[in-house]
Amino acid sequence: MEKHFKIYITTILLIIIFTSPVSAQPQFTLIYVVQSGDTISDIATDYNTTVKELLTNNHIENAAKINIGDELVIKKDNNEKKDSLNMDYRFSFEQNNQEDFQLDVGKNYSVRYNPEQPLPEVNIPPDKIITYYVDSGDTLYDLANSFNTSVGVIMALNNMGNSIIRKGEKLQLPIFNLSKKQVLAKTISDSDIELMARTIHGEARGEPYMGQVAVGAVIINRVLSNQFPDTIKGVIYQQNQFTAVADGQIHYAPNNIAYRAARDSLSGTDPTLGSLYYYNPETARNKSFFTSRQFVVSIGQHIFAK
Repeated sequence: MEKHFKIYITTILLIIIFTSPVSAQPQFTLIYVVQSGDTISDIATDYNTTVKELLTNNHIENAAKINIGDELVIKKDNNEKKDSLNMDYRFSFEQNNQEDFQLDVGKNYSVRYNPEQPLPEVNIPPDKIITYYVDSGDTLYDLANSFNTSVGVIMALNNMGNSIIRKGEKLQLPIFNLSKKQVLAKTISDSDIELMARTIHGEARGEPYMGQVAVGAVIINRVLSNQFPDTIKGVIYQQNQFTAVADGQIHYAPNNIAYRAARDSLSGTDPTLGSLYYYNPETARNKSFFTSRQFVVSIGQHIFAK
């Protein structure tokens, strides 16, 4: 059966798209919503691409495992649908509320095929949702990939009538598909990064860069462990755990290297391979405790252990 598509973008100023220079026109990430009876092979054929490319672009391992409502990115190079849709941006516009917004030239927006396909029902517990403020360059498609969800789920969760988002806009995003480490990285506050940088600077300045990242990784590993407090602040200020807290060096202003090490450890870099402890064998007071732990790696003057 021949499929018919419309792309609805509410309240778009037509002149922006068709009169701006080509190099400055808004860019669109085109997303196809899977319908009943669809197969990867049929979709690939319809959109002048290959099954392999479609699977790769959408991080799908099994071609048989697509469901109604799944959302697949169609690369711009393949955006001419045969006999049905000329993707030279023939949009069907709803002409109400045109003054509500305009598209920014040079920006990227996600456009959802098949708006007649209903948004999914979402029933996500409040503790599995975070508030996210849209940053420059964000698209719903990118956010869906980052949060391991779909554009449709984000739209439904935020009662969105279209997929246009602006910098500074507040979105509710689901975190139930993320690991504890991924959730931590996405919910970390500026004050937490500052505190980590101060701790790294106080504990490991003068150490190799990877040694400074390693101290940050131990903090992250402790937050994620059931043996320690579950916040950055709780871990760092746990009694008798960090020398920099005890001797006041945590109050020293950190340098840029410490900030970068904090961010790298938050992004998942862990040269300690999951260690929860570290010590300097030349200065440690309670050596027997540390030597009873499982040795993992030595970086600079520190030994890291589990």
